[in-house]
Amino acid sequence: MSTVTFIARRSLLLLPLGLGACAPAVNLSTIIDTTSPRRVGPLYIGQTWTLSGQLGAQTLSKTLAVPRLVEVQDGSATVSVYDQDVARRLNTADFQLVSYTNNDQLKKVTFTWNEAVPGGLNRYTCTAPYTSSNPVVGVLSLSRSGDANDVRGTCLASGTQPPVKPAQ
Repeated sequence: MSTVTFIARRSLLLLPLGLGACAPAVNLSTIIDTTSPRRVGPLYIGQTWTLSGQLGAQTLSKTLAVPRLVEVQDGSATVSVYDQDVARRLNTADFQLVSYTNNDQLKKVTFTWNEAVPGGLNRYTCTAPYTSSNPVVGVLSLSRSGDANDVRGTCLASGTQPPVKPAQ
């Protein structure tokens, strides 16, 4: 009986080690590499993009940064899918997203930002097919709070050169 008790106690002590294999895997998309100019498509960590666009008679410009890149479905983005979803539900005025889609059918770069306006929020999205050219030319759309009709125009996005790697 003492041998069985010893084996049972020893098994209980090893149980936490065995349960670790059942735990969910670490989400590697939250690990951010800010020490190197990581690249996906035209996007580099540390880069900024200057956007200009035309919506009817309205001309606009915006600068968006690429502070980090996390993996999302079919590409990478500056904001995780979870954070994108939270921002959509909260309709935050400071939301900004730069993303690159890389699948077999489509390679595109997308720039999205919100702007607070009286009575709501405007969401601007510039989507451009990815080519190796800089600047990229795309379609600009504006979605207004409470308005079912999007306004469409054109946009031009110019990225800065990738940051210089520190000397070692």
